[in-house]
Order: sequence, then structure tokens, then C-alpha cells
Amino acid sequence: MKRKRVEQSDSNVARRRFLLALRELDEAWVETFHKSGFGDVYFSRLFTELWLRDSVAVSKTDACDLVKGVSRQTAMKYVNKAITDGFLSEVDNPADGRSRLLRMTPLLQEQFARVIDRANAAFLAVLNPE
Repeated sequence: MKRKRVEQSDSNVARRRFLLALRELDEAWVETFHKSGFGDVYFSRLFTELWLRDSVAVSKTDACDLVKGVSRQTAMKYVNKAITDGFLSEVDNPADGRSRLLRMTPLLQEQFARVIDRANAAFLAVLNPE
């Protein structure tokens, strides 16, 4: 019985540490993006997916598909806001001169890197407790 309680206690400690790291990620996101109007979780998903694609530009349609949980029209509003506010830039599409592609701007990369670094430190503390 004692062993089971110890295991439950260890599990609860690990869960608590994980939640604290997750909270650190949330706080980093809000501190970085809330004032500019990009604190919404939908931007988090969009920016994360674009970051993972590195410098590969995507179509506006594909960018909208990265915004999950909202209508196509709302997703387009999010993407357009990111363009207007300088977080995404439009570049020529070499495969189709009639369309443009989107990529992260240096401004977004810099701000998002700070969020990632701060959250990474918190998660490393969870994964590698002293």
C-alpha cells in the first residue's frame, strides 16, 4: 500500500511540475503577443506550424488551414491580421505568378523565439529535475 501511495505522490509531483511548465508557456505567450492582439490560441497554432516549416512559405489557403477550430472566414481574418501587423509577409509564388505565399517575418521569428526559449527552459526543468 505504501508503494502505491509513493507512486501516486511521484505522479502528482510530475503532473504538477508539468502544469507549472505549461503555465510558463502560457504566460510567455501572453506577455509576448497579447498587447499586439495575437494572444489568442489560434495564433499560437498558426505561428507554431509556420515555425516548424522553417523558411518554407505556404499559400494563404494552407495558412488558413493551420488555424484550427474556427470557420474559414475567421481563419482568413487571423491570417490577414498577421499580415497587416507585420508578423507574416507575402512573397511571390515561383510556381504561380498569380498567387502569393506567406512566411514568418523576422519580427515574428524574434518574438516567437523568446516564447520558445522561455517555455523550453521550463519544460527542461520538468523533464530533467534536479
